[in-house]
Amino acid sequence: AFGRDGVRLIERMVANVVFALENLEREAWRRESEKHIEFLATHDALTGLPNRVLFADRLQQNMAQARRQGYQLAVIYIDLDQFKPVNDAFGHDAGDGLLVEVARRMRSTLREEDSLARLGGDEFAAIIVNVPDAATLNVLLSRLLTVIAEPVWVANHSVEVSASMGYTLYPQGEEIDGDQLLRQADQAMYRAKREGKNRYYCFQDADA
Repeated sequence: AFGRDGVRLIERMVANVVFALENLEREAWRRESEKHIEFLATHDALTGLPNRVLFADRLQQNMAQARRQGYQLAVIYIDLDQFKPVNDAFGHDAGDGLLVEVARRMRSTLREEDSLARLGGDEFAAIIVNVPDAATLNVLLSRLLTVIAEPVWVANHSVEVSASMGYTLYPQGEEIDGDQLLRQADQAMYRAKREGKNRYYCFQDADA
């Protein structure tokens, strides 16, 4: 049998073990929280895609790589058509579910080396690296339109949206920055909307 001193010793040992475990749990929670905060600083909380900040950083890196290696890249601006009516009719949860599913489809359509970001709301942007020719890019753009337009089951309803897309290519005759490229793609996207939606336009085809 343990004496009184033995019991006290065991109690202290147990208390020390509990204290150590609590410290480990707090440290693990702190590290996990820091990782989560860092993730949210560069990623969209809903879809898990890169956000505008990370997209801009990747675009700068890809542009530099394109210059060094002598390849062409495309920047695509993607805006969903008919998203607001879905959101209004079935609620924000349904709208969120639609965005998550459309984002998943687009991401799976692109290659691993390409980038897809959610800029906000129902607007996305993509960077397609090492574009060999216009025909290859057009095939990819058509596939994106197809997967986006497929029905999505949300709020016990099958809903459909489409997308208007605009794109621009880099490098160009004159050196431009990433913000200008994104604005060019955005401008071409609005041309696609004006022309009837569910289509894509190249910046060179858009109204300057």
